[in-house]
Amino acid sequence: MSDSIWTIPLFPLETVLFPYTALPLHVFEPRYREMVMYCLENDSPFGIVLIREGSKAGDPEAELYEIGTLARIGRLRRLPDGRFYLLALGEERFQIVRLIRGEAPYLKAQVRLWRDAEPFSWEEEQRFAEQVAKLFREFLRKMLDVGGLRVDEIELPHDPSALSFAIAGTLQLDLPARQYLLELQDTMERLRIVQQIMESMLESLSIEVVPFDPERWREYRRHFN
Repeated sequence: MSDSIWTIPLFPLETVLFPYTALPLHVFEPRYREMVMYCLENDSPFGIVLIREGSKAGDPEAELYEIGTLARIGRLRRLPDGRFYLLALGEERFQIVRLIRGEAPYLKAQVRLWRDAEPFSWEEEQRFAEQVAKLFREFLRKMLDVGGLRVDEIELPHDPSALSFAIAGTLQLDLPARQYLLELQDTMERLRIVQQIMESMLESLSIEVVPFDPERWREYRRHFN
């Protein structure tokens, strides 16, 4: 995809999907079942975007945040009654240029890509990303249930931006914090923030253990590597 403007289906949700992470979805509303069929038939991504506070999922007039994440359909199971269970695989971020209502049962939008700015120093960014990746492995060892896997066997993204989002996706953050990280266009700053959060959690050792789903991570890698 280029930096031009194009049209995608939107799936407004009360959650934030980061790039390079996966989100299981239960699609039961008829309009979103139709959206899934459209994406399958046209090999199209759809956009996951956070609903603003005070609005409700399913409200056609719900207020949305401007920045969301493109998603591809990974694993898919269609039930006899037409519902879907699917795994949404986060790709790049987008910015909503214009909402399109009434053209289809589901919401559409004209969007353009929303990318991180180039770093001042690629070498410095890569070195810092390696430090954060090392801290993340320590974080996994001490804070998370990794399903019997050796932490060193979990392959992490080498790209600094991808790494920052992969880490952010494992952290227990509220929606405003997740949306803030999604909107940031500074990879180093995002890495610094997740680094500080992990350091704080490691110091306090007071968060609830969070299960790490290695199969979901493998599913992502099968589709995007």
